[in-house]
Amino acid sequence: MTNDDPLPRLATEGERLGWIFTDRNLYRRRFTEPPPQPQPVPPELRDRLARAERATTKRILVSIGVGVALAVLIGCCGGVAARGDDESTARTVVFLFAGLAFVAGIAGAVIAALLPGWARKAVENAQRQAQDEYAREHAAWDSRRQWHDQQQQQAVDARPEWSAASPSPGTRRVDIIGGTMYGWEAVLSVFGGSLLATRGRMVLADFTGEALSGELIRLAETTGRSVRELLLPEQLAEFDLVAGLQPAELVDGLVEAMYGDAPEGNRAERSQDALLLTEVSTILAPRLTMARLLAALRVLAGRPASAQLTPAEREQLLILQPDAARLRRIEAFLHPLEEMGSAPSTAEVADLTCLVAGGAGGQAQNELLKDLTVQWLGRQVRREEPPIGSLVLLGADEIHHRALERLSTLCERRGIRLVLFFAHLRADSLRTIGGGEVALMRLGNHHEAQQAADFVGRGHKFVLSRLTRSLGGDETHTLADTYGETETKGGERGSRMSGRHLRRFSSTNWSKSRNWSQTESTARGTNWSDAATADRVYEYVVEPRVLQDLPEYAMVLVRNEGQGSVVQAVEVDPAIVTLPRVSMKPIAAEPLPDPAEAVIPALRPLEAPPAVGWGAISDPPRQQEPGRSSHER
Repeated sequence: MTNDDPLPRLATEGERLGWIFTDRNLYRRRFTEPPPQPQPVPPELRDRLARAERATTKRILVSIGVGVALAVLIGCCGGVAARGDDESTARTVVFLFAGLAFVAGIAGAVIAALLPGWARKAVENAQRQAQDEYAREHAAWDSRRQWHDQQQQQAVDARPEWSAASPSPGTRRVDIIGGTMYGWEAVLSVFGGSLLATRGRMVLADFTGEALSGELIRLAETTGRSVRELLLPEQLAEFDLVAGLQPAELVDGLVEAMYGDAPEGNRAERSQDALLLTEVSTILAPRLTMARLLAALRVLAGRPASAQLTPAEREQLLILQPDAARLRRIEAFLHPLEEMGSAPSTAEVADLTCLVAGGAGGQAQNELLKDLTVQWLGRQVRREEPPIGSLVLLGADEIHHRALERLSTLCERRGIRLVLFFAHLRADSLRTIGGGEVALMRLGNHHEAQQAADFVGRGHKFVLSRLTRSLGGDETHTLADTYGETETKGGERGSRMSGRHLRRFSSTNWSKSRNWSQTESTARGTNWSDAATADRVYEYVVEPRVLQDLPEYAMVLVRNEGQGSVVQAVEVDPAIVTLPRVSMKPIAAEPLPDPAEAVIPALRPLEAPPAVGWGAISDPPRQQEPGRSSHER
């Protein structure tokens, strides 16, 4: 063991299926205080500068003109008034006042010329004061911002990025579906190491034929735990699967192993085989071994007797007259087990017991050994001393679901963690899974991936199915012209006497009128509507394609909490333990900051994601991958 070996770090208390990645930067909050703004120069100062610059020339000319005019006026008026006795003195006074008036005009012109400079200097002083005040305020604001960022950095640095994914409290069973052999080996290292540290003694049965427990064995050895590994059937002589059984228990186990999951139509054959084996076992008791049982069957078949049987036992066996075909069939089943328990072996109980199925035996022998091993595991669970903390079965696909259910019930009653690995999701697996939490790894077959997605379930949401928009309008324009004309003509004719003369007269009047009018009216109207229709649809929580494309060291953990399932993306790479900010315990998800305050607004909440996508954990940073003793990952 070296100090750089990461395997011992996996043997930390607390059950862990793997780790869940959480981006710690999502919890970083922005400094929301707005920065100070520089104060503008008072507008009256700028107005004064503008007026001074605009009226400078005029003021100079006016001042000089007024000064000269006053000087001339004083000189003229003073000269007239100074005529008299003291003319010289008066003139001196006049010239003095005229000079003063001229100098005052020149002084006014100078002051008028200096006013823009004074106004400009006042503006510059105001700007300098505003800049100094802004610099002080900005420095104080920047100091507060840096302190806030420092506090946020410390809080983010203290937050782990990888939190342990643990089974829910009260769950005794975990089913792992799919995955590759490398993925299973990683789960054994991570989950198995935590089970050894948390629950103590572990029994592991590997039916895959790939010997996946090598890294877990090395982990147990480097942490000072005892290990017992048996390769079956190669080391069958050192391990007796039926040791200590009563005749009835042995017969029941052998008959169950011989027939396995045969249909119920063979119940009569089962009963006849059980009766024959019971009679033979009763004669051989209490020294009941597989070698003696096979020797007894050969005696019944008329073959030479073995030295393992006593003469009295042979005489009692010959009384039985079983069917020869039945004897041959039973012997054919039990023949591969003849050497079971024949070699001396230590019966010490180890912290980690690994039963590894090899590929040396035939198919029938391996099937029989597998069934007997499952029965032996059930007896180990029922034993009071020493207690088992966890039981792991690799390659549980070919084990009959009734046997798995019995084993699950036994583990449930005794508080033992049962972990089942299924390479495929088939009919028997579908009957079995769901008794606890289920972890889905890569499923290459699309049909199995669809069944797994159906198992996870579907969620409903409202989807826009139809969008209707209509736009219409009308416009009416009316133009009417009215024209009328009237004409009236009239007159009179007559004669009348005017003196002695008769005068004739006539008069005519005529009038004509016209009227014309035009009427115009316009009416416009517009109407529109915008309608959307949403339908409630059901979609997979996890799409089947996601399960087919899972990374090798990734799983989808389906946890039953309350009235629904919680789906979590879990990374099982053992090398994660070497990364910084890794928590070996689960951490409750904290609410994310409001998007208005978050530096990186989250697209969705961390709790109960509607769909699983791997994103950042599909290819996590790996500094070291421990335990590649037998395979190159």
